[in-house]
Amino acid sequence: MDVQTDSPPSATFFRHGPGREPSTGPMQSLTRYMAAATYLDKGLCDTVIREYVYDWHRAIVPSHGYDLEPVIRHARRARRMRIVRDLLIGVLWLSLLVLLPDLMVSFAFALGYWALLVRLWRRLSWPGRFLLLLAPTFLTVSAAVLAAGLREAAVNAGVPPVEFVLAAAFTVLVVAATLFGLFSIVVVGHLALVLRRLARDLAPGADGPGPGGGGTRFENALARVRASQNGNVTLCEGDNPFLGAGDPRGKEAKVWSVIVELDRKTPNLLGKPSSPDPLSLDKDAVPATVDPVVMHDRIRAKLLQMRDDSTPGGDGERPLPTNERIHGLVTGWQVVARGRCVQRPRPVDAFTQDGYEGHPLIDPAGPLPFSVASQETVEAAVRHPQSGIRCFQRVSVGAQGQSIRTPDGRVVAPAEEQDTAMSAFVHLAVEGRMLYAQFVVTVLPPVHAGFKIVDELPVWGAGRLVWNAFRLTFPRVLFTAPLLAPFRLVSALWRIMREASAADAPGDPRANLVHDYGARISVRELVADADTQDLFQELDVDKYTRLIERRVNEALLDYLGDECGIDVSAYRTQASVIMNQGVIMTGGSVTGQIAAGERVQQRQGGTDRINP
Repeated sequence: MDVQTDSPPSATFFRHGPGREPSTGPMQSLTRYMAAATYLDKGLCDTVIREYVYDWHRAIVPSHGYDLEPVIRHARRARRMRIVRDLLIGVLWLSLLVLLPDLMVSFAFALGYWALLVRLWRRLSWPGRFLLLLAPTFLTVSAAVLAAGLREAAVNAGVPPVEFVLAAAFTVLVVAATLFGLFSIVVVGHLALVLRRLARDLAPGADGPGPGGGGTRFENALARVRASQNGNVTLCEGDNPFLGAGDPRGKEAKVWSVIVELDRKTPNLLGKPSSPDPLSLDKDAVPATVDPVVMHDRIRAKLLQMRDDSTPGGDGERPLPTNERIHGLVTGWQVVARGRCVQRPRPVDAFTQDGYEGHPLIDPAGPLPFSVASQETVEAAVRHPQSGIRCFQRVSVGAQGQSIRTPDGRVVAPAEEQDTAMSAFVHLAVEGRMLYAQFVVTVLPPVHAGFKIVDELPVWGAGRLVWNAFRLTFPRVLFTAPLLAPFRLVSALWRIMREASAADAPGDPRANLVHDYGARISVRELVADADTQDLFQELDVDKYTRLIERRVNEALLDYLGDECGIDVSAYRTQASVIMNQGVIMTGGSVTGQIAAGERVQQRQGGTDRINP
C-alpha cells in the first residue's frame, strides 16, 4: 500500500504531513539512544516493528526532539541479528541431538538448573535457597546409577573400574565444557558484534537515517512515519491524551485548574468609586468579550519573552541577554482525540438535520489518521471546548543546554544535554460566561542509562568490548539464551509470518461502525528510566514548571483585567495559592515549621533494562 501524503480536496481542516526525504544529517542524542535500545531490549524492538511496520492504520505520536525513522531501521536490523544468533544456537542443539542425544538431555537439564538458580537466588529466602540447592541431588543419584553401570561394563570388558569411570567422567566434562564454550561464543559473540556496530553507527555525531534495505512494506512504513511524526494531532488508544510527553498521573506531574466568572466587571472601569464588593457593579453594563484564541496568543507571547532575543525583556526596554534565555523552550498546538473513532452515518448535531459519515481525523482515501490540523481548525476547536476533539497549547522545555561564558565571551564550560523533558499543556474553555483554565505538567524521565552506552563505545578496544559483552551476558543471559534460542527462533519466525499476513489482509477499517485508530506506544516513553536520576533534574522540573505557570497566569490576568475589564480578584487568589505551593524535600531532617505542597515526593531509582 502506498502512503498518501496529500489530502483529498474535501479535507481542508486536517491533512497529512508533507512527504519528506530521509534525514541524512547527524542524529540527535535521543535518536541514537532509542535506536541503541532496539539492540539491547528485545521486547522494545519487537514492539517498534509491530507498531510501525505492520499496523498500517494506527496513528503516530508526534516526535519531539528525535527522529523515529532511524529507530525503526535499526530495530529491523537488530531483529535480524537476533534471528541469526538463535539460528546458530539451534544448529548446535540439532547437531548435539543427532550425535549425542543422551548428553544433550543432561546438558539441557544442567543449563536449565543453573538458569533457574541465577534467576531465583535473590528472590528466595534462605530456606528456599537451601531447597533449590538440593535439586542437584537427583543428578547425583543419576550419576551414581550411571557409574554403577559403567563399573559393571568395565568389569565385563576387563578394564579396571576406577580408570574406566574416571576416563568416562573426564570425557563427559570435556564434552560439556566444549559445548558450553560453543554456546557462550555464539551468545557473547553476538553481543560483541552488536556493541561493535553500535560504536560504528550510533556514536556521537553519527549520521542518519540508518541501515538501508527492506521491501515495499518497510519503505512505505518509513514514508508514513516521515509524513506523520512532526504533526500536531494525537489519537490515543489509552486514557492518556498526552502520550509521548509523559503520564499526567505520574509522580512528577502537576495538574491544576482555575475558574473565573466573566460577568464581574472591574469597579473603576464603570465610572464608579472602586469597591471591593463585586455586587455593587452596574448590572446593566455590557459584558466584555472574551476570546480564548486571543488568550492563547497572549500566553504564547508572554512565554516567548523568556526565549527570544528579538522579544523585549520584562522591562520592555531591552532584549534578553543570551545567558537569561531559555533556549529549549518551544510552544505549539496539540490537538488530541480518542483513537476509538465513530464512523457510522449520524447527524452533525442535535440542532440540525445535516448528516455526517466517517470521521474528521481519518483520511477516507487511506484509511489513515491525519496528523496535521490547520490553524483554522485549531482556532475552531479552541472556541468549541465541548467537542471530543480538544486543543491544548503545548509548552516544552527540552534537553538543549547552555554554555557558561564570561562577559567577554570566553568559554568556562560547554553546554550539557539534560534529557529530562518537561511539557506543560494549557487548555482554555469559555462556557456559560465562565472561564475554565486548565494547566497540566508532564515529565519524561531521562533515557535509561544502559542505552547511553553508545556514548562510551567508540573508545573501547577489541579486548574491552569482548569483556564487557561477557560481563553483560553473565550469568543471566549466558545460561538462558541457549535454552530459549530455539523457542525464540520459532516465535520470531511465526511472528513475522503472522504480522505480514495480517498486514497483507487487514480488512477495511472503514467498514466498521467504530474502529480504534489510536496510537498505542511512544518509543520515547518506553526507553525512559523509572524516574529522574538526580536532584538537579528534579529541581529543574520544578523551576520550569513555576516559571511557565507564572507566565501563563500573568498573561491571563493581564488580558482579563486590563483588556477586558473583568474583576480578576478571585482568580488572583486561586493563582496565588497554586504558584506559592510546593516543596521538594529529599533526605536529611528538618526541624521547625515548613510549608509543603503537592510536589513533595519520595522516589527510587530504576532497574536494569538490558535484555539482548
